[in-house]
Amino acid sequence: MSSNNRIVTDAELCHERLGDQFASALSDYDTSRRVEILIDDFLASLATPEAKALDVGCGLGFFSEALHRRGVDVLASDLGSNLVQRTKERVGCEAVVADALSLSKEMGENQFDIVISSECIEHTPDPGLAISEMAKVLKPGGYLSLSTPNLPWQPIVRMATRMKLRPFNGNENFTSWGSMRRILNACDLEIVREYGLHPFPFQLGMNQLSRWIEARAQFARAGMINVCVLARKKDKATDSNNHDQGRSHENA
Repeated sequence: MSSNNRIVTDAELCHERLGDQFASALSDYDTSRRVEILIDDFLASLATPEAKALDVGCGLGFFSEALHRRGVDVLASDLGSNLVQRTKERVGCEAVVADALSLSKEMGENQFDIVISSECIEHTPDPGLAISEMAKVLKPGGYLSLSTPNLPWQPIVRMATRMKLRPFNGNENFTSWGSMRRILNACDLEIVREYGLHPFPFQLGMNQLSRWIEARAQFARAGMINVCVLARKKDKATDSNNHDQGRSHENA
């Protein structure tokens, strides 16, 4: 399979191949927590009926569904055609097959008020390029709400895969907090919020304890399992005007 002359590997289509096993392998708690943070918290005042949103790596459609319920005009996208079809049937929104590494070529630049992507970029060959493409399709002043696994946990996850404790066997390129901040800055994305999710593996249960620690130990998010960020695409014209007005007031 190819996309814009790029050869898409089998590793990138891992979730597509899993079929129904993908749904059964997911944690309801983990999924609901990511929806709570990325949409209910980060996008609480932004996900409105006036907003146009893109869900990158929509998977089974949980995030598209949450946005759709808020009245957002959402376009779901994924590399897997079966996942796209399942999301379309689940949510009733528009859904398309698209490559996260070439979004701007496929959709055009400056198209969306919101881009949301949860646990997607690590499954691409180049997470930094995926973020760059998400930034390009955002309108100036638009928001990216993103989550991905934290790099220190990658060896443990890879060991679990080798031991066949989990069915996923595709790309898993995790990102550190430091790398995430550098990538966002290079893409003219200004961090608005950061949140560390899951202080310990959710497979252990103890969900209430996990929430309690999260709420009180964000100073230790560098060691938590998931990196969650909300970032705003700089609007150079507006930001420059605001800066100039601020200097005018100072000099008055």
